[in-house]
Formats: sequence, C-alpha cells, structure tokens
Amino acid sequence: MFYSLVFKLTALNSGIIFTYPGEKIHGMFFSILKMNNSELAKKLHDNIGHKPFTVSSFLGKKVDKPLVIEKEKLYYIRMTFLEDNVFNSIAINMFKNKFDKKKLDIDNIKFLVTKLYFHEKQSKWAGITTEEELFKIDNVKNEIKLRFYTPTLLKVENDCLYYPKPEKVFGDLLKKFNRVSSKKIKEEIIKDFNEIKISNMKIYKKKVYMSNYYLKGFVGDVVFSVDRNNNTLAKIVNLLSKFAFFSGVGYKTAMGLGQVKDLKEDT
Repeated sequence: MFYSLVFKLTALNSGIIFTYPGEKIHGMFFSILKMNNSELAKKLHDNIGHKPFTVSSFLGKKVDKPLVIEKEKLYYIRMTFLEDNVFNSIAINMFKNKFDKKKLDIDNIKFLVTKLYFHEKQSKWAGITTEEELFKIDNVKNEIKLRFYTPTLLKVENDCLYYPKPEKVFGDLLKKFNRVSSKKIKEEIIKDFNEIKISNMKIYKKKVYMSNYYLKGFVGDVVFSVDRNNNTLAKIVNLLSKFAFFSGVGYKTAMGLGQVKDLKEDT
C-alpha cells in the first residue's frame, strides 16, 4: 500500500520560520518516529539512498521566504508512506496525538492536530493506492501533464539538473518503485526512457533556504509525450506518473521537495 495523509494543524502560538519549513517538519517526523520506533528511525536516517516516505512543507504556503505562523490559524502538512511499517509507526502516533491533544513542535512553534484526511475527496493531497491499482490503467494516455508544486532537483552524481530531463525523472521513479513494490517493472525499459519527449513546458526556478545552505530547483507544468506506437512505454509512464504523487520526484523528497501531481486532464 502507498499512503498520502494530510494533517490539519492549529497553531498554538505565533512565530516565524526563517528557513525552509519542510526541513523543520522532517525533523518533527523523526522525533515522532524515534519515540515510537527508535530502531526504524535509525535505519531510515542512516539509509541515505532510500527514504520510503515524504513530508511536505506547509501546503499552499511559499517555500522561498520566511513563513509567518499566526496563533489559532489553521495550517496543513502532508506525509506519504511507501512502506507499511513506516506508515504504522507514524500514522498511528499522529492519530493518538489528535485524540490526546498532544502538542507538536515545529521549529519551536506548537501545533495541535485537529483533523486527518486520507481520501482524495477530502483533500487533493490525500489518497491511498496499491500496486495492483497502479498497474490497472484503464485509459493509457500518450501525454501526461505533471505539475511540480515544490522545487525539484534531479541529482546526477555530484551535480543537479534544474530542468525535467524525462529519462532522469522516470528512471529515478522506476528505481524507487522497484525498491518498495513486490511487483517489479523490468528495468530494461529504462533504455526507452530517452524516447520520452517534452511537448509543452512552463517552469521557473525557485530557491529554498535550508539551515546552512540553499537549493535551487524548478516548479511548474510539464507535458511528457510518448510515441503512440509504443504502448508498453506509455503504460509504464502512466504508472510512474501516478506513483510520483506518493514518492515525489528527485532529490530530498523526504523534506518535501519534488512534490508532484498528475493533472489528469487530456492534453
């Protein structure tokens, strides 16, 4: 199962978060996990190459400037889970925090969890799916429109790409999918990813300031196109585009970079 949960939070005091909030929420995530399952927390923290979860920044808020938090205002954050053990360790604890009215600490600002959303009818950022559902694609589209909501960076060795190179986007998604799915995609399909074209693109650069450095990535809309004669490739691109909603794309998705949605419109 792959999960995306949205949490509605009430701020208990005012404050300013001067650097990228996703980094702070990531820290809160690990604090919760460490209290509930210290062994899993250490395993995830030490495993640099594989993070089977994402957290967001504050949904709908700018990520490239200091964020003013106002007392008694509502804020929303999102967490996704690619493995059941991580979901169980965090989600159960967050449900418990809601009922116990236990305070969450994000950069020394206190919040209460007031509601949880797990269905797409409740929030466009919530949802649950299975591997089987991802493989069942009723309408294979040859053009997929993805919106990159938060800065996205594609890591290539010691460098980063600041544009959506198709073979890198879908190659990374395929490898991440095969790490967490019991049903694998044959990796020889990767050689065909350089046939994926960008038929339309409207992106711009955006910086996020971490505690000791900054990162620059792209946000915006990208339409990826697959030749109509290559139905196998089109099916894989459709599947991975849906999976991207849960996994994120590119570098530091565990801190909320590379948050993306398939817009689902015919393009």
